[in-house]
Amino acid sequence: TADIADQDFIDGMTGKIWHNYLEVKMALTNDDVSQVQNTAKSMAASFGKERMEMKDLSQKMANTDDLEKQRELFAQFTKKAGPMFEDALSEGTIYKKFCPMAFNNEGAYWYADVKEITNPYFGDKMLKCGSVKKTINK
Repeated sequence: TADIADQDFIDGMTGKIWHNYLEVKMALTNDDVSQVQNTAKSMAASFGKERMEMKDLSQKMANTDDLEKQRELFAQFTKKAGPMFEDALSEGTIYKKFCPMAFNNEGAYWYADVKEITNPYFGDKMLKCGSVKKTINK
């Protein structure tokens, strides 16, 4: 499981979402469809009415057994959740990373708790593809 000891957030919900997000990222990196489904289901349950878009994306990730569809939904989720993670970080460091080759060279971002690149969009095929685009410290 993800090591979340180095990040703290201003509220418990964001901390739980961050933990689930890292687990989903790791499951995608490992091409583990069922782990993505299980974690995304737990993540969806954490959201209230004020974050329906993120809740819906999490639920869609939980409901599909198509790895590429899960990766697309994860990229969409990252766009919505990223600002929440950045704004709510109260202690520690998170990294915003980018893979230029994801989705037919459209590119996609993801967040992580460590600097090392482990690409959730290609898994073993291109595990180290990507770079850190932003370091967020509090």
